[in-house]
Amino acid sequence: MKVLNIKALYDFVGYVVDKISCQPLGAQVNLEFDGRCGPRCSNCGISLPRHRCRRQSAADLSIASGLIVYINFPVVQGLCGKCQHFVTTRPKEIHPTKDATWRLMRRVSQMAKYAPVTAVAEMMGLGESTVRRYDMAVLKEDLPEPNLDGLRVLIIDEKSIRRGHGYVTLVLNGETGELLHMAEGKKKASLESFFEKLTEEQKASIEAVCIDRAGSYQSVVGEQIPKAAIVYDHFHLRLNLNTAVDEVRRQEWRKAKEEDKPFIKGNRFILLANEENLDDKGSDKLAAIQEINENIATAHYLKEQFRVVHTYSYVGSAKKALEQWCDMAEESDLAPFQRLAKSFRKGADKIVAFCKYQITSGKIEGFNNLVSRVVHRACGIVNLDYAWLKFRQLSIQPI
Repeated sequence: MKVLNIKALYDFVGYVVDKISCQPLGAQVNLEFDGRCGPRCSNCGISLPRHRCRRQSAADLSIASGLIVYINFPVVQGLCGKCQHFVTTRPKEIHPTKDATWRLMRRVSQMAKYAPVTAVAEMMGLGESTVRRYDMAVLKEDLPEPNLDGLRVLIIDEKSIRRGHGYVTLVLNGETGELLHMAEGKKKASLESFFEKLTEEQKASIEAVCIDRAGSYQSVVGEQIPKAAIVYDHFHLRLNLNTAVDEVRRQEWRKAKEEDKPFIKGNRFILLANEENLDDKGSDKLAAIQEINENIATAHYLKEQFRVVHTYSYVGSAKKALEQWCDMAEESDLAPFQRLAKSFRKGADKIVAFCKYQITSGKIEGFNNLVSRVVHRACGIVNLDYAWLKFRQLSIQPI
């Protein structure tokens, strides 16, 4: 029997295949140094004297019907005459500290991107901790460093990745969606650690930052990049409005007649939905609840009317519309909306800045959905360094 060009399957630079032994449980591929070059220093490439010689094995991708394959190779330790330090040889196709080939580890990492670690471990015949170690090592090697040059727009948000409000601060490139920074917590220090990475030139290129109204991020942005515009995310603003509507609904439910209470309680999502998204049945329910309760009708009208602010192309027109909305909210005698009007007046410039920059947290909200899937598959996050690599992988190569 002839086997031609076996080197194409096991092409290890500086080594040749000496023997392949096959057994029912697997196969072993024995490598020897290529006689034309012998062992060489991995730093400078000159010939290395053989002070200590031994053999090691590393797992490789399976063959045929899933036979386990081990690569057995010679290891030489010697003093490099040029570098003047001891060097241990190892094929570059094998990880320097793990007993596995890079191609096996990359296969495991590719599978771990789409499947839970438990499933990958079962399919590959590995332990779950081994799968995580392989995946982390590959991501460290293959993922590029965040590109911090030429940043124009940032999106900043927090995300819970652990039970008990275990938050991390996330910073994304608002134009590309690339994850640039992740730090534990949601306090000032969590965001300040990002700006510490930036040069003054990199900070100067940032024109706008999209954040929500809550949290401590606003003061950090004002200190670090005072010339950048702060844009309040209009999705979070609508969430504030929905919260106010629901607060009015609950207040009215407590005051309502017994026969009206189930109707008010049962139509919460009708009130919070965008009016144009309701079907005929939903529109009829909305009209009915507006008819039986004036305050709920007013709250819903204010919520819908606020959307007009972000339809303007000119900041001046948007600001005028916002002032008119605040006047209506204050005259409504609805405490939740009166509080909103007061805070919206203070942050008017940041609310209407959307009209100029047209940025939202849409990218980060979509990214957060992918993060939630990773957290769910992992049954929680323990290693934040590994989480950073997994999340960054998603931002560059989304599923």
